[in-house]
Amino acid sequence: MDISFELKNVKKIKFRKKQNAIKSRNGIDNLPDAILEHILSYLSTKDAVRTSILSKRWQYLWTSIPKLEFYEEEPDRRTMLMNFVERALALRDSSNIKDFSLSCDVECDTHRINSWISAVVKHKVQVLYLGLANFQESLELAPCLFTCESLKELTLSMFHYLKLPISVSFPSLKKLILIEVIFPDDNSTQQLFSGCPILEELFIIDCIWNNVEAVCISPPMLRILYISDANENKDDLNADADGQNDSNSCQVKIFGNSLESFSFSGDQLNDFCLLNSSSVVDASIEVFQRDDEDFYVDVQDAHRIYKLLDGLGNVEKLKLQVSSLEVLNYAEELFPLLPVFNNLTSLTLGSELPIEFSRLLTILRKSPCLDFLELAMGITYHGIYDSILDRVPSCLMTHLKTINIFGLSGDEKEIHAIKILLKIASVLKRISISFDAFDFECSGDIMKLKEISAQILSFPKGSSCSIFFC
Repeated sequence: MDISFELKNVKKIKFRKKQNAIKSRNGIDNLPDAILEHILSYLSTKDAVRTSILSKRWQYLWTSIPKLEFYEEEPDRRTMLMNFVERALALRDSSNIKDFSLSCDVECDTHRINSWISAVVKHKVQVLYLGLANFQESLELAPCLFTCESLKELTLSMFHYLKLPISVSFPSLKKLILIEVIFPDDNSTQQLFSGCPILEELFIIDCIWNNVEAVCISPPMLRILYISDANENKDDLNADADGQNDSNSCQVKIFGNSLESFSFSGDQLNDFCLLNSSSVVDASIEVFQRDDEDFYVDVQDAHRIYKLLDGLGNVEKLKLQVSSLEVLNYAEELFPLLPVFNNLTSLTLGSELPIEFSRLLTILRKSPCLDFLELAMGITYHGIYDSILDRVPSCLMTHLKTINIFGLSGDEKEIHAIKILLKIASVLKRISISFDAFDFECSGDIMKLKEISAQILSFPKGSSCSIFFC
């Protein structure tokens, strides 16, 4: 075979591949800027900038991309990140920035970070995420941020005092997420919540209320409110901070005229109260019990959880941790005062509980139209008394059609509880039973599981329901 002929063929193939690559690139190059910028928006900011080396056409395309993201991944590359942000904003053209995210240590660069915030505000940013940490000097965010007319979504994540300017006005803000923010005082905090006239979604996650005694949350269009109030960082604060509330408790009144979804989880250090909340249809309450020997605190906690439940009288879907009911035990006189949940059709209960638990029976008796019941962490039977058989909640005989039970280990108390449920649920159509996989890992456990399943299937039923094991 002629070697020179083969070499010519190889060169021709390489040449054609090169020409095809050029044609392909030229095909992309011929697309309008708007389409190319849209394509670039799916890349990370770092990768979008790298496309500037492709050709002269691409050299400055990235300066118009609508989404910019900057995350400090490694502390030793912090300087590189800061310079990268600086360059990206300095070379930015006049187009608007739709979405801007910054996550970094602040250290002593508060002025620099504020200059970036001012820049994105000038570019009419719509979605802004600021995740700031490691403050080596006091930070007061750029005042222009709090009067930004274009902003629709704002996330502030920083364990630092939120120092606010005299004027706070977010005329376009629809979603606000605050994470570990330290609220400064009553007036500023109230000004923040009052400055969002069309707010629809509010997430307050592990923020610090120590310096606030009372505040109202009442955006007229608020639909979704999520509050996590664990306050794990509270002990890290300087106890001598100016204006700190000595009681460490804040009263938060929530006026939910348009509220549809409400979620609360926390240890009841603060007093959250739902008012005018008849529109709420979906709610979740999880209260963490505190190891506190002060009886007064326990009674106070009971009254606080009662006020939350009392504001949910029209709820249709409710997720409730059993710990919330246990807290109410410290003020038993409140149970008869709980509202009747006439609209409640779906109830999810977390953590294992005995079927004869009086507080469970109270909730069931106050939910006459309950259609769906989920026991997320199982159910058991202590055999102390059979009050559930004395006066069966009406929903079990008239409405309850579906029961889901998860996390069972297969002990006799659990099986007995299921036997009782099958007997008294007279309109039940389906019950799904799930066992914890960790309790049935060995080959012998499979036989045990089959025996338990057969035993459950043999129980007498008050209905013609189907039993499913999953």
